[in-house]
Amino acid sequence: MGLLRLAPLLASLQMLLPWASPAGVPPPPNITVTPEKLRYLIGDTVSIRCVAPWSKEKIQGFQFSGTSGWAVDVRTAQRAYTYRFNVTGPKDGGKHACTYTVLNQFRWPVRSQESKSIIISVKDRPPRPTLALTPSTGVAIEGQPLVFLCVASVEGEERRFHFYKGKVKVLQGAELTLGNTEAQLRVPESNQNHTGNFSCGYEEKTEGRWIPSYLSQAVEVLVKEPASAPRLAVDPPSGVVSENYTLRVTCTASRDDFGLRFRFYRNGVEIPPGHGGSKTGSAGNSSQLLFPRSSTRFSGKFSCGVEEDVGGTWVPSPRSEAVEVTVKALPPQPLLLSDPPSGEVVDGDPLLLTCAAKGPAAATQRKFSFYKDGAQQFSETTTGDRSVLSIAAAKAALTDGHFTCRYEEKVSEMWVPSPFSQATMVITQARSRFIPLVAGVAAGVAALILALLLVVCVCRRRRGSAHWKGLHNKDDPSTYPMANVNSFEM
Repeated sequence: MGLLRLAPLLASLQMLLPWASPAGVPPPPNITVTPEKLRYLIGDTVSIRCVAPWSKEKIQGFQFSGTSGWAVDVRTAQRAYTYRFNVTGPKDGGKHACTYTVLNQFRWPVRSQESKSIIISVKDRPPRPTLALTPSTGVAIEGQPLVFLCVASVEGEERRFHFYKGKVKVLQGAELTLGNTEAQLRVPESNQNHTGNFSCGYEEKTEGRWIPSYLSQAVEVLVKEPASAPRLAVDPPSGVVSENYTLRVTCTASRDDFGLRFRFYRNGVEIPPGHGGSKTGSAGNSSQLLFPRSSTRFSGKFSCGVEEDVGGTWVPSPRSEAVEVTVKALPPQPLLLSDPPSGEVVDGDPLLLTCAAKGPAAATQRKFSFYKDGAQQFSETTTGDRSVLSIAAAKAALTDGHFTCRYEEKVSEMWVPSPFSQATMVITQARSRFIPLVAGVAAGVAALILALLLVVCVCRRRRGSAHWKGLHNKDDPSTYPMANVNSFEM
């Protein structure tokens, strides 16, 4: 620094002394710097003054240069010029020199010898901080908070931190917590406008001035719109299933950008794993809830929800639309009626068997089947509550045996069978044995009745004849013995 202070004096002496330079080359100019500092800070303004010694040649201009590679050419006729610049970083440090240009006697431009060098030492910016983001993946869902943490790498003087999106300082919609070594920026509810590259930096107070640090590495943030509601489907598609049959509920997410987990609900209440013997399995962006044997208590409105794993936070989507599920009880046992009711039918006579279902007759499609000794004999599909098996002429080979029936109800394109009815025994009587017996009995009864009538008639005649004789003879009938009375002859 002593040499810098002597520079103006040496320049004055140089102007008074004759040139001592190579032939035809002007002597070097005098160079000074203002302000004089051991170390310059970022933002300092530096003035370098270059003064050419007195000569009769006409000055054409000055040239300033630095060892960092910069150079400035200034055209002026003055014998002194001051070049000013602001220090922006270490590249502005190093050795600095100047020259000047004159016109010689041949009116050719000639550059002078280079001045002595002035060394400028520049204090570098504070080191860059580190920036961390939560969620660490850099991907968030609208409404999810974003938390940025900016940490200075070394201890230092008083600091103040700043956060940037691109090159714009973040000011709105954020909560800023400052400290000497770190700062936190919290965005309570993110939206898609927060998508972009974020960085941070700090200013450090040095010699009463705030010196900005280098910016941190950029962190990319992607804020995605919330997932739409999943789609719920049931099998059977109608949502109607018979008791003890399989019911399958499938939940499909609208996307698979993140880890997924599924929840199923019935009437708004979550269905716990394994409830009612259920099984759950997931693949890709869908999950299935399977009930191998449905129960009537499973009826209700089913829905599902999906949660996405966004940077360690489970973010729920809206629930799916509800699907109505009806579990129908198994069809009850039917009643088998026969005509004749005793089940005994005469060979050749008609036989009617009626299978009657219990329950509503309308809007239910049923398939009735009749069985003889376990083998199916007749089948009919109807929407009624009964079906009739009519045999026009009974025959032992056709009708003798145990008859049963059952029916099937159509539930969601599936036929659900009822239990078998009680068995009815049918016996066919041969007509050749049965008719003579009846005829004989009827003839016997008729003959007996005729005999009784004949006896009554004979008795009346005899009594009538004896009574007439007694009256005729005016005798007492009791005096005549009955053994001597003869049968009445016409």
